[in-house]
Amino acid sequence: MKRLAIIISSVILVLAAGVLTYTILRQLDTNVAVPSRDQASSTPALHATEVITGLDHPWDVDFLPDETMIFTERTGDVSLLRAGKKDVLESISDVDATGEGGLMGLAIDPEFSTNRSMYVCLNSTKGDIRVRRLEINEDLNEIASSTDIVTGLPAASSGRHSGCQLAFGPDKNLWVGTGDSADESVAQDARSLGGKILRVDRDGKAIEGNPDSADKRVYSYGHRNIQALAFYTNLQNESYGISVEHGTDRDDEINELKPGNFGWQAGDNYDESASMTDLKRFPDAVPSIWSSGSPTIAPSGAAFLMGESWGRLKGWLAVSVLKDQKLLLLNIKNGSVSGERTYFKNEYGRLRAATLGPNETLYITTDNGNDAILKVAAN
Repeated sequence: MKRLAIIISSVILVLAAGVLTYTILRQLDTNVAVPSRDQASSTPALHATEVITGLDHPWDVDFLPDETMIFTERTGDVSLLRAGKKDVLESISDVDATGEGGLMGLAIDPEFSTNRSMYVCLNSTKGDIRVRRLEINEDLNEIASSTDIVTGLPAASSGRHSGCQLAFGPDKNLWVGTGDSADESVAQDARSLGGKILRVDRDGKAIEGNPDSADKRVYSYGHRNIQALAFYTNLQNESYGISVEHGTDRDDEINELKPGNFGWQAGDNYDESASMTDLKRFPDAVPSIWSSGSPTIAPSGAAFLMGESWGRLKGWLAVSVLKDQKLLLLNIKNGSVSGERTYFKNEYGRLRAATLGPNETLYITTDNGNDAILKVAAN
C-alpha cells in the first residue's frame, strides 16, 4: 500500500507540473501559441458568398484546368463564368426541361488540356435521356463539336426521376447515375439503363472489369433516382466512393460505389410502399451506409471536402439538400457514418449542386428560381 501511495503522489506531481508549465507559457510569452482544450477540438464555422446571381436553376458546376468555372442550367444553357458574369457557350436546342428533367449533370474530362472535352446529361426532345460529349474550341467561346455517347436512358414525359449525374472517377472512367423514370419495370431490369450506375469510357462503351450483365455498361442496379456521385481518394471498404439517392416518403440513401443490387423496385403501378433496400425480396441487396429515415430531406449534389483549410472537417462529405434546405456534412469512414453536421439551414432555400473547386473551396447552387452559385469556405 505504501508503494502504491508513492506512485499516486508521483503522478499527481507530474500532472501539476504540466498545468503549471502551461500557465507560465500563457502568462509570460504572448507569442507562444498554446491552444486551449476547446480550441484544439473546435470545428471551423462555414461562410458562403455569392459568386453569380440571376440564374435559372443551375444544376451542376465544374472547373477547367485553368480554374475557369463552367455550369449548366436546367433550361439548356452551358455557360462559363467570365469577370463575374455568365457567358453562354451554347444553348442546347433539344433539351426538354420538364419537371425534374432538363440539362443536368456536367463533368470536365480530366484530360481536357489535350482533348478539350466535357460531358453533359440531358432530357432530350427525342424522348430519352442521353449523355453528350461537347468539345470546346481553343478560345473558350463556343462548342466545336457535339456527340451523343449514351442514348436510350428511359425518360418520363413528366420529367420525374430523370437522374442524371456524371463524374470522372479516380480510374479516369466516366460514371453515370440514372433515375428509374418512375417506371416499376426498369430498376431491376438488366437490359434497361434506368435506375443504374454506369461506368463507361469517353465513347460511352463498357469498361473491362464491369460486372457481367446483359448490358456491360451497368456497374450497379436497383436504384431509384441517383442525385450525385463522389469519390474517395483511395478505395475504402472495397468502394470507389458514394452515390446519393432520393427515397420515397422515407429513406433517402447514401450508398457505396460497389457492384451489385441496391434493392429498389416499386410495385405495380409504381406502388412506392416497398423499402428502398428491400432485403425481403432481394436478400443479397447492398445496404445503404446512411438513410434519412422519415421524412425524407431530398439530398442532392455531393463532394468530399479535401485540404487542410477545412480543419476537422477535412474528408467529410458535403451534401446539398433540396427539401430540407440546408448543407449536410457527414463523416464517412470505412463504410459507415460516424458524424453529422448541418449548416445554412433555411438561409438560401433549396440547394442543388456541390462541387469542390480550386483552392479547396466548395461551390453550391441554389434551386429556387432566380438562383445563385455560392462559394463556401471555412473560417
